[in-house]
Amino acid sequence: MISKKPNPPLRRILLIFLLILPITASGFPILPVSAQSATLPVYVVQSGDTLYGIAGQFFTTIDALLAVNNRSIGDTLRPGDRLYIPGLEGLQGELTTDYVPLGASLRSLSRRTQSDPASLVRLNKFTSQSELFVGKKIALTTTESTRDLQTMPALLPGQSWMELSLLMGQNPWSLSRLNRLDSPNTALPQDAYYTHSAQSNPNSLAIPGITSLVIDNLPLVQGGTFVLKVRSEQPVTLSADLAGVKPVFFTRDDGSQIAFGGINALQEPGAYPLTIEVTTGEGTAYRFDQWTIIGSGNFETDETLKVDPETVNGENISSEDELFHKIVTTLTPTQQWSGIFQYPTKGDGCVNSRFGSRRTYVGTDKVYYHTGLDIGWCFGIDVFAPAAGTVVAVLPNQIVRGNSIVIDHGLGVFSIYMHLEDFQVKEGDQVQPGQLIAHIGNTGRSSGPHLHFEIDINGTPVNPITWLYREFP
Repeated sequence: MISKKPNPPLRRILLIFLLILPITASGFPILPVSAQSATLPVYVVQSGDTLYGIAGQFFTTIDALLAVNNRSIGDTLRPGDRLYIPGLEGLQGELTTDYVPLGASLRSLSRRTQSDPASLVRLNKFTSQSELFVGKKIALTTTESTRDLQTMPALLPGQSWMELSLLMGQNPWSLSRLNRLDSPNTALPQDAYYTHSAQSNPNSLAIPGITSLVIDNLPLVQGGTFVLKVRSEQPVTLSADLAGVKPVFFTRDDGSQIAFGGINALQEPGAYPLTIEVTTGEGTAYRFDQWTIIGSGNFETDETLKVDPETVNGENISSEDELFHKIVTTLTPTQQWSGIFQYPTKGDGCVNSRFGSRRTYVGTDKVYYHTGLDIGWCFGIDVFAPAAGTVVAVLPNQIVRGNSIVIDHGLGVFSIYMHLEDFQVKEGDQVQPGQLIAHIGNTGRSSGPHLHFEIDINGTPVNPITWLYREFP
Protein backbone atom coordinates (compact mmCIF):
# COMPACT_ATOMS: atom_id res chain seq x y z
CA MET A 1 0.00 0.00 0.00
CA ILE A 2 1.44 3.32 -1.01
CA SER A 3 0.93 6.25 1.42
CA LYS A 4 0.88 9.84 0.23
CA LYS A 5 3.35 12.29 1.74
CA PRO A 6 2.66 16.01 2.20
CA ASN A 7 3.82 18.25 -0.57
CA PRO A 8 7.45 19.11 0.42
CA PRO A 9 7.39 22.72 -0.84
CA LEU A 10 4.15 23.43 1.02
CA ARG A 11 5.51 21.86 4.24
CA ARG A 12 8.67 23.98 4.01
CA ILE A 13 6.62 27.15 3.50
CA LEU A 14 4.48 26.37 6.56
CA LEU A 15 7.56 25.65 8.67
CA ILE A 16 9.25 28.91 7.65
CA PHE A 17 6.03 30.84 8.36
CA LEU A 18 5.74 29.39 11.87
CA LEU A 19 9.36 30.18 12.63
CA ILE A 20 9.21 33.83 11.62
CA LEU A 21 5.71 34.60 12.99
CA PRO A 22 6.02 36.42 16.37
CA ILE A 23 3.81 35.16 19.16
CA THR A 24 2.50 37.30 21.99
CA ALA A 25 2.53 36.22 25.61
CA SER A 26 -1.13 35.29 25.31
CA GLY A 27 -0.43 33.00 22.37
CA PHE A 28 -1.93 35.21 19.66
CA PRO A 29 0.22 36.39 16.76
CA ILE A 30 1.30 40.04 16.61
CA LEU A 31 0.07 41.32 13.28
CA PRO A 32 2.11 43.95 11.47
CA VAL A 33 0.60 47.41 11.42
CA SER A 34 0.52 49.66 8.39
CA ALA A 35 3.29 52.11 7.59
CA GLN A 36 0.77 54.90 8.22
CA SER A 37 0.58 53.93 11.90
CA ALA A 38 4.17 55.06 12.49
CA THR A 39 2.92 58.67 12.31
CA LEU A 40 -0.05 58.14 14.65
CA PRO A 41 -0.38 58.58 18.41
CA VAL A 42 -1.12 55.56 20.61
CA TYR A 43 -3.95 55.01 23.08
CA VAL A 44 -3.48 52.50 25.91
CA VAL A 45 -6.70 50.61 26.57
CA GLN A 46 -8.12 51.06 30.08
CA SER A 47 -10.42 48.78 32.07
CA GLY A 48 -14.00 49.26 30.89
CA ASP A 49 -13.05 50.61 27.46
CA THR A 50 -14.91 49.47 24.35
CA LEU A 51 -14.10 49.94 20.67
CA TYR A 52 -17.27 51.99 20.35
CA GLY A 53 -16.26 54.27 23.21
CA ILE A 54 -12.67 54.69 21.99
CA ALA A 55 -13.84 55.48 18.46
CA GLY A 56 -16.32 58.04 19.79
CA GLN A 57 -13.76 59.71 22.09
CA PHE A 58 -11.30 60.26 19.23
CA PHE A 59 -13.86 61.07 16.52
CA THR A 60 -13.14 58.09 14.33
CA THR A 61 -14.97 54.88 13.35
CA ILE A 62 -14.66 51.32 14.56
CA ASP A 63 -13.82 50.18 11.03
CA ALA A 64 -10.98 52.72 10.72
CA LEU A 65 -9.71 51.79 14.19
CA LEU A 66 -9.65 48.09 13.31
CA ALA A 67 -8.04 48.67 9.93
CA VAL A 68 -5.08 50.74 11.13
CA ASN A 69 -4.39 48.24 13.93
CA ASN A 70 -4.89 45.14 11.75
CA ARG A 71 -7.61 43.85 14.08
CA SER A 72 -10.98 42.27 13.47
CA ILE A 73 -14.27 42.90 15.22
CA GLY A 74 -14.02 39.59 17.06
CA ASP A 75 -10.65 40.32 18.70
CA THR A 76 -10.60 40.66 22.47
CA LEU A 77 -9.81 44.12 23.80
CA ARG A 78 -7.63 43.95 26.92
CA PRO A 79 -6.45 46.64 29.37
CA GLY A 80 -2.92 47.61 28.37
CA ASP A 81 -3.44 46.99 24.64
CA ARG A 82 -1.93 49.78 22.56
CA LEU A 83 -4.07 51.08 19.71
CA TYR A 84 -3.04 53.49 16.99
CA ILE A 85 -5.71 56.17 16.49
CA PRO A 86 -6.45 57.03 12.84
CA GLY A 87 -6.99 60.55 11.59
CA LEU A 88 -4.41 62.10 13.93
CA GLU A 89 -1.32 61.98 11.74
CA GLY A 90 1.50 64.14 13.09
CA LEU A 91 0.44 63.99 16.74
CA GLN A 92 3.10 62.32 18.85
CA GLY A 93 3.09 60.41 22.12
CA GLU A 94 0.49 58.55 24.11
CA LEU A 95 -3.13 59.64 24.12
CA THR A 96 -4.91 60.00 27.45
CA THR A 97 -8.33 61.24 28.44
CA ASP A 98 -9.00 63.56 31.34
CA TYR A 99 -11.62 65.94 32.65
CA VAL A 100 -11.01 69.65 32.14
CA PRO A 101 -9.67 70.91 35.50
CA LEU A 102 -10.27 74.26 37.16
CA GLY A 103 -8.37 77.04 35.45
CA ALA A 104 -7.59 75.13 32.26
CA SER A 105 -7.37 77.04 28.97
CA LEU A 106 -6.23 76.06 25.52
CA ARG A 107 -3.01 77.94 26.22
CA SER A 108 -2.33 76.20 29.54
CA LEU A 109 -3.18 72.76 28.14
CA SER A 110 -0.80 73.41 25.26
CA ARG A 111 2.00 74.14 27.74
CA ARG A 112 1.14 71.16 29.90
CA THR A 113 1.20 68.73 26.95
CA GLN A 114 3.97 70.51 24.98
CA SER A 115 1.78 70.48 21.88
CA ASP A 116 0.59 73.38 19.78
CA PRO A 117 -2.97 74.66 20.34
CA ALA A 118 -3.98 73.72 16.79
CA SER A 119 -3.21 70.06 17.54
CA LEU A 120 -5.39 70.14 20.66
CA VAL A 121 -8.19 71.74 18.67
CA ARG A 122 -7.89 69.03 16.00
CA LEU A 123 -7.69 66.25 18.58
CA ASN A 124 -10.86 67.37 20.39
CA LYS A 125 -12.73 68.99 17.50
CA PHE A 126 -12.98 72.24 19.46
CA THR A 127 -14.80 75.07 17.73
CA SER A 128 -14.34 77.60 20.53
CA GLN A 129 -12.21 78.26 23.62
CA SER A 130 -15.48 78.39 25.57
CA GLU A 131 -15.89 74.63 25.10
CA LEU A 132 -13.38 74.01 27.89
CA PHE A 133 -16.03 73.40 30.53
CA VAL A 134 -14.82 72.10 33.89
CA GLY A 135 -15.65 68.39 33.94
CA LYS A 136 -15.78 67.94 30.18
CA LYS A 137 -13.90 64.86 29.01
CA ILE A 138 -11.08 65.73 26.63
CA ALA A 139 -8.16 63.98 24.97
CA LEU A 140 -4.53 64.99 25.57
CA THR A 141 -1.13 63.73 24.52
CA THR A 142 1.74 62.83 26.85
CA THR A 143 5.36 61.99 26.21
CA GLU A 144 8.31 61.13 28.43
CA SER A 145 9.22 64.83 28.51
CA THR A 146 5.80 65.92 29.80
CA ARG A 147 4.99 63.29 32.44
CA ASP A 148 6.62 65.25 35.29
CA LEU A 149 5.39 68.73 34.37
CA GLN A 150 3.79 70.48 37.34
CA THR A 151 2.21 73.91 37.78
CA MET A 152 4.59 76.70 38.81
CA PRO A 153 3.85 79.19 41.60
CA ALA A 154 1.80 82.11 40.35
CA LEU A 155 3.60 85.06 38.80
CA LEU A 156 2.64 87.96 41.07
CA PRO A 157 1.59 91.38 39.78
CA GLY A 158 4.75 93.48 39.48
CA GLN A 159 7.02 90.41 39.66
CA SER A 160 9.31 89.67 36.72
CA TRP A 161 9.79 86.27 35.08
CA MET A 162 13.47 86.58 35.90
CA GLU A 163 12.75 86.99 39.62
CA LEU A 164 10.31 84.06 39.74
CA SER A 165 12.73 81.82 37.84
CA LEU A 166 15.60 82.63 40.18
CA LEU A 167 13.42 82.01 43.24
CA MET A 168 12.67 78.58 41.79
CA GLY A 169 16.33 77.94 40.94
CA GLN A 170 15.50 77.73 37.22
CA ASN A 171 17.10 79.20 34.11
CA PRO A 172 14.63 81.90 32.97
CA TRP A 173 15.29 81.34 29.26
CA SER A 174 14.93 77.55 29.47
CA LEU A 175 11.76 77.98 31.51
CA SER A 176 10.51 80.46 28.95
CA ARG A 177 11.08 78.01 26.08
CA LEU A 178 9.38 75.21 28.04
CA ASN A 179 6.28 77.40 28.41
CA ARG A 180 6.31 78.43 24.76
CA LEU A 181 6.95 82.09 25.48
CA ASP A 182 8.57 84.20 22.76
CA SER A 183 10.30 86.13 25.50
CA PRO A 184 10.33 86.06 29.32
CA ASN A 185 8.92 89.58 29.16
CA THR A 186 5.64 88.25 27.70
CA ALA A 187 4.74 86.22 30.82
CA LEU A 188 1.50 87.37 32.43
CA PRO A 189 0.41 87.33 36.10
CA GLN A 190 -2.19 84.70 37.03
CA ASP A 191 -1.44 82.67 33.90
CA ALA A 192 -0.60 78.97 34.35
CA TYR A 193 3.01 77.96 33.67
CA TYR A 194 4.78 74.64 34.14
CA THR A 195 8.13 73.26 35.20
CA HIS A 196 9.70 69.81 35.59
CA SER A 197 9.18 68.66 39.16
CA ALA A 198 8.92 65.38 41.05
CA GLN A 199 6.41 66.97 43.44
CA SER A 200 2.87 66.32 42.25
CA ASN A 201 0.61 69.36 41.90
CA PRO A 202 -2.80 68.89 40.24
CA ASN A 203 -3.41 72.64 40.26
CA SER A 204 -4.10 74.43 36.95
CA LEU A 205 -4.87 77.79 38.54
CA ALA A 206 -2.40 80.58 39.12
CA ILE A 207 -3.82 82.64 41.98
CA PRO A 208 -1.24 84.38 44.18
CA GLY A 209 -0.88 82.65 47.54
CA ILE A 210 -2.82 79.56 46.39
CA THR A 211 -0.61 76.50 45.94
CA SER A 212 -3.44 74.19 44.91
CA LEU A 213 -7.15 74.58 44.13
CA VAL A 214 -8.90 71.58 42.60
CA ILE A 215 -12.42 70.23 42.16
CA ASP A 216 -12.93 66.52 42.83
CA ASN A 217 -15.44 63.87 41.70
CA LEU A 218 -15.80 64.96 38.09
CA PRO A 219 -17.83 64.86 35.94
CA LEU A 220 -20.62 66.70 37.75
CA VAL A 221 -24.12 65.26 37.34
CA GLN A 222 -27.59 65.82 38.75
CA GLY A 223 -27.58 64.60 42.35
CA GLY A 224 -23.79 64.49 42.41
CA THR A 225 -21.34 65.42 45.16
CA PHE A 226 -18.41 67.72 44.40
CA VAL A 227 -15.48 68.70 46.58
CA LEU A 228 -13.31 71.82 46.44
CA LYS A 229 -9.85 71.41 48.00
CA VAL A 230 -7.59 74.40 48.59
CA ARG A 231 -4.04 74.75 49.86
CA SER A 232 -2.54 78.17 50.46
CA GLU A 233 0.73 79.66 51.68
CA GLN A 234 -1.09 81.84 54.20
CA PRO A 235 -4.67 81.78 55.57
CA VAL A 236 -7.20 82.99 52.98
CA THR A 237 -10.98 83.49 52.94
CA LEU A 238 -12.79 81.53 50.25
CA SER A 239 -16.24 81.53 48.71
CA ALA A 240 -17.69 79.63 45.75
CA ASP A 241 -20.92 79.54 43.76
CA LEU A 242 -22.01 76.89 41.25
CA ALA A 243 -25.55 77.01 39.87
CA GLY A 244 -26.72 78.61 43.12
CA VAL A 245 -24.88 76.07 45.29
CA LYS A 246 -22.62 77.86 47.76
CA PRO A 247 -20.47 75.25 49.54
CA VAL A 248 -19.07 76.16 52.95
CA PHE A 249 -15.27 75.98 53.39
CA PHE A 250 -13.79 74.39 56.50
CA THR A 251 -10.16 74.52 57.65
CA ARG A 252 -8.53 71.14 58.24
CA ASP A 253 -5.78 70.17 60.68
CA ASP A 254 -3.07 70.52 58.00
CA GLY A 255 -4.15 74.10 57.21
CA SER A 256 -5.86 73.25 53.92
CA GLN A 257 -9.50 74.10 53.30
CA ILE A 258 -12.28 71.90 51.98
CA ALA A 259 -15.87 72.43 50.88
CA PHE A 260 -18.51 69.86 49.92
CA GLY A 261 -21.31 70.73 47.51
CA GLY A 262 -24.36 68.87 46.26
CA ILE A 263 -26.02 69.24 42.85
CA ASN A 264 -29.82 69.18 43.07
CA ALA A 265 -31.34 66.20 41.25
CA LEU A 266 -33.78 68.60 39.52
CA GLN A 267 -31.03 70.90 38.23
CA GLU A 268 -31.35 71.12 34.45
CA PRO A 269 -28.34 69.58 32.67
CA GLY A 270 -26.18 72.19 30.96
CA ALA A 271 -23.32 74.64 31.44
CA TYR A 272 -23.18 76.85 34.53
CA PRO A 273 -20.60 79.39 35.73
CA LEU A 274 -18.44 78.39 38.67
CA THR A 275 -17.23 81.44 40.60
CA ILE A 276 -14.50 81.25 43.24
CA GLU A 277 -13.34 84.27 45.23
CA VAL A 278 -10.13 84.34 47.25
CA THR A 279 -9.33 87.10 49.76
CA THR A 280 -5.88 87.23 51.29
CA GLY A 281 -5.07 88.32 54.84
CA GLU A 282 -4.00 91.71 53.46
CA GLY A 283 -7.45 92.18 51.94
CA THR A 284 -6.45 91.59 48.31
CA ALA A 285 -9.27 89.83 46.46
CA TYR A 286 -9.03 87.55 43.42
CA ARG A 287 -11.99 86.24 41.44
CA PHE A 288 -12.00 83.19 39.17
CA ASP A 289 -14.81 82.24 36.76
CA GLN A 290 -15.11 79.20 34.51
CA TRP A 291 -18.03 77.41 32.91
CA THR A 292 -18.81 74.00 34.35
CA ILE A 293 -20.86 71.23 32.78
CA ILE A 294 -23.57 69.41 34.76
CA GLY A 295 -24.72 66.19 33.13
CA SER A 296 -27.90 64.16 33.40
CA GLY A 297 -28.32 61.69 36.24
CA ASN A 298 -30.27 59.39 33.87
CA PHE A 299 -32.94 58.85 36.49
CA GLU A 300 -35.73 56.28 36.26
CA THR A 301 -39.49 56.83 36.63
CA ASP A 302 -41.26 54.84 39.33
CA GLU A 303 -44.77 53.49 39.05
CA THR A 304 -47.47 55.67 40.64
CA LEU A 305 -47.50 54.93 44.37
CA LYS A 306 -50.58 54.56 46.57
CA VAL A 307 -50.09 56.13 50.01
CA ASP A 308 -52.18 57.85 52.65
CA PRO A 309 -53.50 61.08 51.00
CA GLU A 310 -52.72 63.02 54.18
CA THR A 311 -48.99 62.40 53.60
CA VAL A 312 -48.98 64.28 50.27
CA ASN A 313 -50.96 67.27 51.55
CA GLY A 314 -48.65 70.29 51.25
CA GLU A 315 -50.10 72.04 54.29
CA ASN A 316 -49.41 69.00 56.46
CA ILE A 317 -45.78 68.60 55.50
CA SER A 318 -44.41 72.16 55.18
CA SER A 319 -43.50 72.44 58.88
CA GLU A 320 -41.85 69.00 58.75
CA ASP A 321 -39.74 70.06 55.75
CA GLU A 322 -38.69 73.23 57.55
CA LEU A 323 -37.64 71.26 60.63
CA PHE A 324 -35.47 68.85 58.64
CA HIS A 325 -33.96 71.64 56.57
CA LYS A 326 -32.89 73.44 59.73
CA ILE A 327 -31.27 70.24 61.08
CA VAL A 328 -29.24 69.48 57.92
CA THR A 329 -28.07 73.07 57.42
CA THR A 330 -26.65 73.41 60.93
CA LEU A 331 -23.03 72.61 60.07
CA THR A 332 -20.16 71.43 62.24
CA PRO A 333 -16.48 71.94 61.29
CA THR A 334 -14.99 68.53 62.20
CA GLN A 335 -14.92 65.52 59.89
CA GLN A 336 -16.02 62.51 61.92
CA TRP A 337 -16.09 59.79 59.24
CA SER A 338 -13.16 57.98 57.67
CA GLY A 339 -13.13 56.00 54.44
CA ILE A 340 -16.06 54.74 52.40
CA PHE A 341 -19.53 54.70 53.98
CA GLN A 342 -20.79 51.20 54.79
CA TYR A 343 -24.13 49.88 53.59
CA PRO A 344 -26.81 50.70 56.23
CA THR A 345 -28.37 47.21 56.13
CA LYS A 346 -27.20 43.61 55.80
CA GLY A 347 -26.67 42.89 52.12
CA ASP A 348 -26.75 45.41 49.29
CA GLY A 349 -29.06 43.77 46.75
CA CYS A 350 -32.47 44.80 47.99
CA VAL A 351 -33.01 48.30 46.55
CA ASN A 352 -36.65 48.97 45.72
CA SER A 353 -36.23 52.51 44.39
CA ARG A 354 -33.09 54.44 43.49
CA PHE A 355 -32.09 58.01 44.15
CA GLY A 356 -33.48 60.65 41.78
CA SER A 357 -36.27 58.54 40.32
CA ARG A 358 -39.29 60.59 39.31
CA ARG A 359 -42.50 59.56 41.05
CA THR A 360 -46.14 60.51 41.51
CA TYR A 361 -48.72 59.48 44.11
CA VAL A 362 -52.33 58.44 43.67
CA GLY A 363 -54.56 61.49 44.05
CA THR A 364 -52.06 64.12 42.82
CA ASP A 365 -50.43 65.01 39.51
CA LYS A 366 -47.40 66.64 41.13
CA VAL A 367 -44.09 65.05 40.13
CA TYR A 368 -41.64 64.42 42.97
CA TYR A 369 -38.11 63.05 42.90
CA HIS A 370 -36.78 60.40 45.25
CA THR A 371 -34.22 61.90 47.65
CA GLY A 372 -32.59 58.64 48.72
CA LEU A 373 -32.44 54.85 48.38
CA ASP A 374 -35.39 52.66 49.36
CA ILE A 375 -33.97 49.44 50.82
CA GLY A 376 -36.18 46.43 51.55
CA TRP A 377 -35.79 43.84 54.31
CA CYS A 378 -34.47 40.94 52.18
CA PHE A 379 -31.55 40.41 54.56
CA GLY A 380 -33.10 41.39 57.87
CA ILE A 381 -34.58 44.49 59.48
CA ASP A 382 -31.48 45.88 61.26
CA VAL A 383 -30.35 49.41 60.34
CA PHE A 384 -26.70 50.32 60.93
CA ALA A 385 -24.72 53.56 61.03
CA PRO A 386 -22.68 53.72 57.78
CA ALA A 387 -19.93 55.89 59.26
CA ALA A 388 -18.88 57.67 62.44
CA GLY A 389 -20.99 60.64 63.43
CA THR A 390 -23.24 62.29 65.98
CA VAL A 391 -26.98 61.63 66.23
CA VAL A 392 -28.49 65.11 65.96
CA ALA A 393 -32.17 64.17 65.65
CA VAL A 394 -34.43 61.30 66.74
CA LEU A 395 -37.90 62.23 65.49
CA PRO A 396 -40.95 60.00 65.96
CA ASN A 397 -44.24 60.11 64.06
CA GLN A 398 -43.35 62.47 61.22
CA ILE A 399 -46.13 62.72 58.61
CA VAL A 400 -43.90 61.99 55.60
CA ARG A 401 -40.70 60.59 57.07
CA GLY A 402 -42.28 58.54 59.85
CA ASN A 403 -39.88 57.61 62.64
CA SER A 404 -36.60 59.22 61.57
CA ILE A 405 -32.96 59.57 62.60
CA VAL A 406 -30.42 62.14 61.40
CA ILE A 407 -26.66 61.67 61.86
CA ASP A 408 -24.19 64.54 61.44
CA HIS A 409 -20.86 63.32 60.00
CA GLY A 410 -19.30 66.80 59.91
CA LEU A 411 -18.34 69.30 57.16
CA GLY A 412 -21.98 69.60 56.05
CA VAL A 413 -22.48 65.86 55.46
CA PHE A 414 -25.59 64.22 57.02
CA SER A 415 -27.20 60.79 56.71
CA ILE A 416 -30.96 60.34 57.22
CA TYR A 417 -33.03 57.22 57.98
CA MET A 418 -36.82 57.24 57.52
CA HIS A 419 -39.91 55.02 58.03
CA LEU A 420 -38.26 53.24 60.98
CA GLU A 421 -40.03 50.83 63.32
CA ASP A 422 -38.09 51.96 66.41
CA PHE A 423 -34.96 53.70 67.68
CA GLN A 424 -31.83 52.12 69.13
CA VAL A 425 -30.00 55.43 69.70
CA LYS A 426 -30.84 58.81 71.19
CA GLU A 427 -29.98 62.38 70.30
CA GLY A 428 -26.38 63.25 71.17
CA ASP A 429 -25.06 59.68 70.81
CA GLN A 430 -21.72 59.20 69.06
CA VAL A 431 -22.08 56.28 66.65
CA GLN A 432 -19.51 54.14 64.86
CA PRO A 433 -19.67 52.30 61.50
CA GLY A 434 -21.79 49.16 61.76
CA GLN A 435 -23.51 50.19 65.01
CA LEU A 436 -27.19 49.21 65.25
CA ILE A 437 -29.30 52.38 65.27
CA ALA A 438 -32.85 51.21 64.38
CA HIS A 439 -35.05 48.65 62.63
CA ILE A 440 -36.80 48.86 59.26
CA GLY A 441 -40.44 49.91 59.54
CA ASN A 442 -43.49 51.14 57.64
CA THR A 443 -44.19 54.54 59.19
CA GLY A 444 -45.00 57.86 57.52
CA ARG A 445 -45.47 58.09 53.74
CA SER A 446 -44.75 54.44 53.03
CA SER A 447 -46.41 51.78 50.89
CA GLY A 448 -44.64 48.88 52.63
CA PRO A 449 -41.80 48.05 55.06
CA HIS A 450 -38.51 49.59 53.90
CA LEU A 451 -35.66 51.92 54.87
CA HIS A 452 -35.30 55.27 53.14
CA PHE A 453 -31.55 56.03 53.31
CA GLU A 454 -30.46 59.55 52.38
CA ILE A 455 -27.25 61.61 52.24
CA ASP A 456 -27.56 65.41 52.41
CA ILE A 457 -24.79 67.91 51.66
CA ASN A 458 -25.50 71.32 53.21
CA GLY A 459 -29.21 70.54 52.96
CA THR A 460 -29.19 69.12 49.41
CA PRO A 461 -29.93 65.40 48.96
CA VAL A 462 -27.28 63.67 46.83
CA ASN A 463 -26.93 60.18 45.41
CA PRO A 464 -26.00 57.89 48.35
CA ILE A 465 -24.54 55.29 45.96
CA THR A 466 -21.56 57.62 45.39
CA TRP A 467 -20.75 57.60 49.11
CA LEU A 468 -21.09 53.80 49.30
CA TYR A 469 -18.54 53.19 46.54
CA ARG A 470 -15.91 55.92 46.77
CA GLU A 471 -13.98 57.58 49.57
CA PHE A 472 -14.31 61.26 50.38
CA PRO A 473 -12.52 63.57 50.59
